[in-house]
Amino acid sequence: MNEVIGDILPLAVAAGLSPIPLIAAVLIVMSTKPRLSGAAFAVGWIVGCSIVVLVGAVAAELLQSDDPGSTPTMFAWVRIAFGIALLILAVRKIAAARGAEARLPAWMSGLMSASPARSIGLGLLLSAANPKNALLGIAAGISIGSATVSADVALTAGVVYVATASIAVLAIVLAAVVAPHRMANVLSGLRDWLTLHNTAIMALLLVVFGFVLIGKGLEGL
Repeated sequence: MNEVIGDILPLAVAAGLSPIPLIAAVLIVMSTKPRLSGAAFAVGWIVGCSIVVLVGAVAAELLQSDDPGSTPTMFAWVRIAFGIALLILAVRKIAAARGAEARLPAWMSGLMSASPARSIGLGLLLSAANPKNALLGIAAGISIGSATVSADVALTAGVVYVATASIAVLAIVLAAVVAPHRMANVLSGLRDWLTLHNTAIMALLLVVFGFVLIGKGLEGL
């Protein structure tokens, strides 16, 4: 179990520290319905993280080979491919941001008036449909599904991934619920800082954890 948790924790941290979902969470909890919309966003995020991990775990089960010697090698190449994909995303992120002014994406302009229904859908999309988070979650699911562990250990590992990936989002939502007025300036400052450094943070996470996946893959060859 410890080996599986060790494999998935870095991936969960990378997913949880993604700037765009955190900025979205901040904007939503500063909306006209902060409690309902914030809780809805958190639910959507948790469900989305759970879905991608489940997809990865199921895929790992389906890809299991009758030849026990070939299966670890196949999963090693899958990890390497996912790592390379993260590095490509990092390069694209840096190239797209060169010379551009740091600003919020246009689609975020209406989040401060987002309804709970829109918030839950956005949380789902940012956790499950975002390419980086989808790759990280599926990679974590593959690590869980390919490990020779019991069902309860696999379930525990999945819960650990989702919980770790959701800590930052839940912290933002809880801060706005518990002390909305006291935390307003803090959240506003966090939003501005994440907006300013979005590209650097995102590129660093993609590069670091891209190489983590490549390294894990090479270990299995």
